[in-house]
Amino acid sequence: MGSYDSEKEPERESGGESDSGFDLPLQDKLRSAERQSFLKLTRELASLPLEQSAAALETSAAIAGVSLRASIEFLRAAPPAAEVLQATELRSWGELGRRLAMSDVETAITFFAEGVGGLKDIPASILLLAFQLSSRQIALSTSIAIDTLRSLPALALAVDDPELLGASLQVATEIARRSARHSAEFLSQTPEVVRSLKKNQDPAVVEKGINLASEFAFRAGGIAADAWAALPAAVANLSKSEVARLLDSAIGFLERGGGSALQVLKTGGDVLRSAPEIFADWIKLLWMVAQHGNASLVAFVRSTPRFVRGLASEAGHDRKIELATRVMALTREIAEVDGEAALACFRSSALALRTVSITQFEEWARRGLSSQKDARARRSYFALETRGSYDALRSGSNGLSLEGVRHLLMLYVEALTGREVEISPLAAVPVESRIGDGRTIHLPSTVSEFDDDELDFRFYKVLAAHAAGQIEFGTYERGTDALRAAYVNLAQTYVPEDADARDAFSLPDEMVGGGQTFLSVDGANSQTSSSDSVTGKNACPTDVDYRQVLHLFPHPHLARRIFGTLENCRIDRRLRQNYRGLARDLDLIREHLRRGRPSVTELPATLVSFELLFQATLLGGATDDARQYYSQIVSELESVAAEYLSSPTATLADSLMATSRVYSLFQSQAADDSVQEVETQEEPSETEDENAIATESFNRTPSQQRPQRRDARELFNAWNDPDGEGEPDELQGAEAWTEAELPEQTLEEGEVAYNYDEWDRELTDHRLGWCRVVEKHVKQGDPVFVEQTRERHKGVISSIRHQFQLMKPEDLLRITNELDGEEFDLNAVIDYVIDRKADGHQSERLYTRRLRRQRDVAVSFLLDQSSSTARTIGRHPLQPYTRPGRRIIEIEKEGLVLMSEALEAVGDTYSINGFTSEGRRNVKFYVVKDFAEKYSDEVKQRIGGITFQNNTRLGAAIRHATAKLAKQEARTRLLIVLSDGRPYDHDYGDARYAREDTREALRQAKNQGITPFCITIDRESEAELRDLYGEIGYTIIDDVLSLPERLPGIYRRLTT
Repeated sequence: MGSYDSEKEPERESGGESDSGFDLPLQDKLRSAERQSFLKLTRELASLPLEQSAAALETSAAIAGVSLRASIEFLRAAPPAAEVLQATELRSWGELGRRLAMSDVETAITFFAEGVGGLKDIPASILLLAFQLSSRQIALSTSIAIDTLRSLPALALAVDDPELLGASLQVATEIARRSARHSAEFLSQTPEVVRSLKKNQDPAVVEKGINLASEFAFRAGGIAADAWAALPAAVANLSKSEVARLLDSAIGFLERGGGSALQVLKTGGDVLRSAPEIFADWIKLLWMVAQHGNASLVAFVRSTPRFVRGLASEAGHDRKIELATRVMALTREIAEVDGEAALACFRSSALALRTVSITQFEEWARRGLSSQKDARARRSYFALETRGSYDALRSGSNGLSLEGVRHLLMLYVEALTGREVEISPLAAVPVESRIGDGRTIHLPSTVSEFDDDELDFRFYKVLAAHAAGQIEFGTYERGTDALRAAYVNLAQTYVPEDADARDAFSLPDEMVGGGQTFLSVDGANSQTSSSDSVTGKNACPTDVDYRQVLHLFPHPHLARRIFGTLENCRIDRRLRQNYRGLARDLDLIREHLRRGRPSVTELPATLVSFELLFQATLLGGATDDARQYYSQIVSELESVAAEYLSSPTATLADSLMATSRVYSLFQSQAADDSVQEVETQEEPSETEDENAIATESFNRTPSQQRPQRRDARELFNAWNDPDGEGEPDELQGAEAWTEAELPEQTLEEGEVAYNYDEWDRELTDHRLGWCRVVEKHVKQGDPVFVEQTRERHKGVISSIRHQFQLMKPEDLLRITNELDGEEFDLNAVIDYVIDRKADGHQSERLYTRRLRRQRDVAVSFLLDQSSSTARTIGRHPLQPYTRPGRRIIEIEKEGLVLMSEALEAVGDTYSINGFTSEGRRNVKFYVVKDFAEKYSDEVKQRIGGITFQNNTRLGAAIRHATAKLAKQEARTRLLIVLSDGRPYDHDYGDARYAREDTREALRQAKNQGITPFCITIDRESEAELRDLYGEIGYTIIDDVLSLPERLPGIYRRLTT
């Protein structure tokens, strides 16, 4: 290295010099002014111990190889730093600054200028570990490295345990090999985690936690920070031995990856708290599933909480353990053959056990394992996705079958409500379709409460009456004034910052009598507008329903449970007031439920309040022991029920306001003092799962519990099942046989979702509730489109209207006893002759006439809005060159305009709908004009707003259009599908699968008395189209541009 030329290069901030520059006098590298400063700083180092002075000079020389200014700043900071740091630590500190200077000199200068005064109380061993950690972090992030040193004093103070702090720094250093950010997150979480672990009062628990973090850091890197953060919740309320079991199991699963081990850690704690007896079996099951891949393993772990909750309502801890053990043993048996089928069986178990006993469930599962040889069919069977699987499960159940009484119950409900509804079994449909839309009643597939068909049928009648009452008395109403007022009031009540000030009976402007209007919407809005803190939350959705109101509560799950009981109470009382003939059946079920109630002294304290609410609202009053030990809360619950729910005009909003009263009561009301006298009162065990507590509120005593029967009260709450709301599908990534699925899109205001089966040709069975069709309204477009179409085709429209007005009537009505007509009425002629001979007073009405009967036709047009309709069709040879090519969707829309003009002339009832899809859970069905709507300017704007979108899941769209058309009472019902090609969607299987499903949908339409007809433009695939539409009729239009003129003619042929 040559000498430094200060004239040619006044200052070099960075260069290629090596640390060997220390061999030359450092002063030679400095300008004269700097030399004086440097000499002064080096003389000050002489006062330091020799080892520290040498370390400072050597480090300064190394820094100078990068930046002279940074080197001088280090020398300036070295003496005070040497008072805190030993020689080795001083070198480490300087080396950090040197590495900072390599990327940013100013940052290094600032780093040295800050000094190490804050580290004076940190033990030397900790300082070395901290410097090692920062040294690793600095390679990935200089800012994180600096922040780590800056935060060390506060971290040491918070942990207050040098040994534990050192272990934490070692773990963070290991994490920093892969991620500086995760190492910093690990340290930031350490104080809180250590505080939580030390609450256990057992040092071994803390040591176990550190060992877990160390293993995660070494084998999974940054996931160690997530495991560290999850540790307090995972080990909460666990014994020392249980903590050891949990952490050892989680460490074991690290060989399957950090993500898998983390999931085991999180969920394993819940299992140990709720059912420690099954933990070992659960771990064995996970290891067996892990052989089929990590995706199946993680899905299994995520499915476990729902599995445990599903068994939570089984009365008696021993009973729940028995069921769980047998289900997991069965699942392991299936996992030996097919991991994903085992996963599907595991998930289906809780739902299936609502219908059948555990023995029958085992028989059903083993039957499926032996009969289903194809992997895809086997997985669908165990997932209860197919109709055959569901029927096989139902065939093993005891009691009265819904299928045998379904028609009678439909007539019964129609008589009560005056409207037709569908009745479906609970287990046959996905949870999201059971949210209640006022169109379908879901009842258990079997009832065996009494082991007597006549009494079980009366139970069915009561369940159906309750469901019908929800429809009639507005459980599913949306956007009413009272409901919006309830929303606004409760939004103000449950402002987070006001939580501590709430009282059980302090609702603003609360109702003063059952059924009265407690606050108008305008009043509520004016009241809350003055509160700036709640303005955003009080913005009430126009189409608000009870679910949105319940989400205002701090704990929606708790609010929903309370609301379900109170709404059932309101419906029960409204039924008694409006249908006195139901009282006998309602009383029968009330007494049946009352006989099965447990003594409140035998219940865990966490369940007592729910039991008291149920007794006070739905059983005609609390039992004697409940009144003895909980007199105050029973009195208050009965007061709420009488005040809000007893009026003949009580509404859904009243139930919601009552929910708020009871919710606040449950949050703040202590048990009656007299309960302290009950020495036999059970305390909640430390292993009790909070999720299980939320659903185990209607247990029976063991002597009253029948082995395979759940509490009958649960059957009344199926419509309000909180477990299914908002829960993601745990199987994403594991269900390879369904291919990659797009997530469900959230419903917008005013939209309604429907679930439909889909035919699977490989399974030769229907997948139950497989497709989700969302009914939407088309956004209004430019009204000019319709006007331009009418102007362009005004000659054709005039001709079409004339032809349709002259269309031959569908049927003629023969009228007798006419003075004139086409022919004689033979009976009238005979009477004429007889009367003439008898008394000479005879009627001259001797003729018959045939009059045109009113047309009785309803037609639904279903328009394909897939992206392929965006194709542009060239100019027609007979059109002028000024006419550019047009998209297929525009031509189809023109055809709809011409058809609308024609149908208005003939008077037929018609609807116009469009559809597109983005996967099986996002089939969009656009209502352009419904049957009852007029062909108004708004409809014309909607036609103008039709545009191309995504894919073509034709089967689901046909099923929904069929369902709407089947409700029309016309004698001739016609479904016309306009499509430019074949069905296709992301997860619609291969082309054959899509065609078979579409054919099945068309066949189902025919079976319902509907005539489907398809119009397509895809001449190139005529053979496939013949296979697809051949059974029902179709036409191929070669010249798409002629579609508008040809469409009315096709319709005319179909209806005459």
